[in-house]
Amino acid sequence: MSNLFYIRAFSVVAFWLVVSVTTVDARLPKYSEASADEYPSVRPGSSTRLIVDSEMLGDRMTVDVWFPPSYNSAVAGGFPVIYVHDGQNLFDPMLSFSTVAWELDYIAAKLADNGKITVPIIVGIHNRGNKNLRPNDYFPEKALAYFGEDNKDTSLIWNTCAAGFFGDEHAAFVATELKPLIDYLYNTNPDRNHTFTMGSSMGALASLYLMCEYPDIFGGAACMSTHWIGSFCMNSDYTLQADPVCALGLLDYIDENLPDPLQRKLYFDQGTTGWDADYLNYESKARAIAVKHGYNEEDGTLMTFDAIGDGHNEWYWQQRVDNPLIYLLNSLSSGFIEVGVDCDSSSIPIFDLQGRIVSDRNAGGVYIINGKKIIFGN
Repeated sequence: MSNLFYIRAFSVVAFWLVVSVTTVDARLPKYSEASADEYPSVRPGSSTRLIVDSEMLGDRMTVDVWFPPSYNSAVAGGFPVIYVHDGQNLFDPMLSFSTVAWELDYIAAKLADNGKITVPIIVGIHNRGNKNLRPNDYFPEKALAYFGEDNKDTSLIWNTCAAGFFGDEHAAFVATELKPLIDYLYNTNPDRNHTFTMGSSMGALASLYLMCEYPDIFGGAACMSTHWIGSFCMNSDYTLQADPVCALGLLDYIDENLPDPLQRKLYFDQGTTGWDADYLNYESKARAIAVKHGYNEEDGTLMTFDAIGDGHNEWYWQQRVDNPLIYLLNSLSSGFIEVGVDCDSSSIPIFDLQGRIVSDRNAGGVYIINGKKIIFGN
């Protein structure tokens, strides 16, 4: 066969490879990295800030990404990722509107050091509160269809979201723009079972909505102090005005759209004072809906936590955010093999749970070998 044939065949293959790569890149949103002085201050680990042009929202979205100390070490299969709402409040107290951060960087690293979780990459999605669009983005938009026709106009959500509802656009931004970009840029495990979402208050609603709307992408949602009332209309004493039309509409949406619990995880918690006290009735209904759909604590598909005495702010969420982290990330051992193994071959790399290469192959502990979790005795 002539050399010309091979040259032409190679050219065709090369052309389609270029087209394929170009097509994949073309699907990603445009983005830029902020200057280093804008990165959130973290301890330990490192961070970066992305400015992402979202076609879905028609806006430039700010996203902070935290990398664990082990990020630069080789990790078979990549890191799990948690997409967390209200990204301003997660890492750096100086960026949080309340000057109190969740300290997710410190808490996640500490849990990993203690062998309680597989350390993740954490993606903090800033809300658009600077444009007064946080509730508009975070409210589950399709729940509006579940408001009763006779009294839907009495809901206060129309007042809170007078500028419009962008919950579908926000969910599409996270699922179809941001996640592919994060997977493209960083060493992630893109599998559903390693992709989670988390938030508090309306961020909890947005997180649950992501799992309901994109069940093949998100394998777990952690919902802290879920804002079941929906609106933020307040009485003169700063208590929330009741909005049963909105709350029951949200619950009906969840009842019809909650994905099956197979290889999924759902976390609910609630405080008992302040605004959280106003949610308790609806929280119990949401938990009952989850159980009705087959989620249960016995098989690990559901975790609930009653934070007695807790109120509704970042400090309280900081105090208990280890609960959803452990719940979502300790189970990554499922599918791993937990056995004693004789691994004398120096050609097989061994990593600790933070992805660092282990030099002492005789040490006891929990390690990763060939993507499997192994427990060694001393």
